[in-house]
Amino acid sequence: MAASPHQFPLRGLRVINFGWVWAAPVLGHTLGDMGAEVIKVETQRRPDLIRQLPQTYDNTPNESLYSHSIFRDQLGITLDMGTPEGAALARDLVMTADVVVENFSPGIMRRYGLDYASLRLLRPDVVMISLSAAGQWGPLSNIATYGSIIASLAGLHAQQGYTEAGKPSRYGTSMTDPVVGMLGAFAVLAALRHRHRTGKGQYVDLSQWEASATLLGGPMMDFILNGRTQAPRGNRDEAMAPHGCYPSSGEDRWVTIAVGSEAQWQALCQAMGQPELADDPRFATLPGRHRQHDALDGIIGAWTRGITNMEVTRILQARGIAAFPSLSDVELYEDAHFNERGDWVEVQHRLGPEWIYGMPWKLSETPGGVRRAAPVMGQDNDYVFRELLGLAPDTVARLEQEKVLY
Repeated sequence: MAASPHQFPLRGLRVINFGWVWAAPVLGHTLGDMGAEVIKVETQRRPDLIRQLPQTYDNTPNESLYSHSIFRDQLGITLDMGTPEGAALARDLVMTADVVVENFSPGIMRRYGLDYASLRLLRPDVVMISLSAAGQWGPLSNIATYGSIIASLAGLHAQQGYTEAGKPSRYGTSMTDPVVGMLGAFAVLAALRHRHRTGKGQYVDLSQWEASATLLGGPMMDFILNGRTQAPRGNRDEAMAPHGCYPSSGEDRWVTIAVGSEAQWQALCQAMGQPELADDPRFATLPGRHRQHDALDGIIGAWTRGITNMEVTRILQARGIAAFPSLSDVELYEDAHFNERGDWVEVQHRLGPEWIYGMPWKLSETPGGVRRAAPVMGQDNDYVFRELLGLAPDTVARLEQEKVLY
């Protein structure tokens, strides 16, 4: 890792992360990557769900590769807050912290005396953020959901899918979870800025549903102002034509092409060796190309099938046309541009060396960086409970035997 200690702008900030699955851990590692000390609280009575998702590291239980990516730069402790001593220790931890993160259903933290009203009595300047599905209040605040389907509530899935299928389709991943985590990190930093100016903490109520709906943008305004409802349109685009994903040579290899101007359309015709298409009355205007998109796709696909997706990309990019291979995970991992910019980072996990995604931004003076691999459960119990909270070794041993630290 190239960054030195002074290049971590959030160093000295302590975060207690009670959250689980994807959104809260992304928030945690985003702050951790920038230097914060983030303590992730778990218990073996109810392991973090994401530890159990496929695929796992060498079939090792509770070692999902999702967790290896998103738990990085966080300390790992095991603490059963369902016990009186466990809840008391959690409150002791909060008294040492600047930020508290959780994403349980509303009311869960109150059971343990860890809701904001209780925590601000222990530490008045604490910043707490809750990333629940639908916010802390309102008629649907207690709904049960997952990130994989929250996009349905946000109106995103209704626009996904192919026109001929006639039904919505979900994204290939729980895209809204990391988006919510990033937005949560921004909200936390805004609250910390307020604390820096006033000395006062505050509570952040972040609804995953509402945060995901911010991605709807133009279609929502189109309905409000024009009364139109956007339906799935597959790989088509209202502002560009042709626009799609086309087959290239090789097994299951594809290339995306987006033509955004008349000059690009003419350049595409030249690149395909069919300059006469630019004068074809069917394709002479953008509305015409939209009407004849199926025929256009057939012509373009016949050309792209004969060459590799990388060669299509090279030819069209040289002519100022947006074209990119539809990369598989292997191709993305091996991509020269990604690797040149340090977007994959090697870390030493207890189970072996591994490569995970790095920082998505490049700060010139305080770049941050990935400092440590994801923890195994309870890896940092000694540091947190003996050094940070000052518990005697025999007390720690008793708590472990009684499965409070479990």
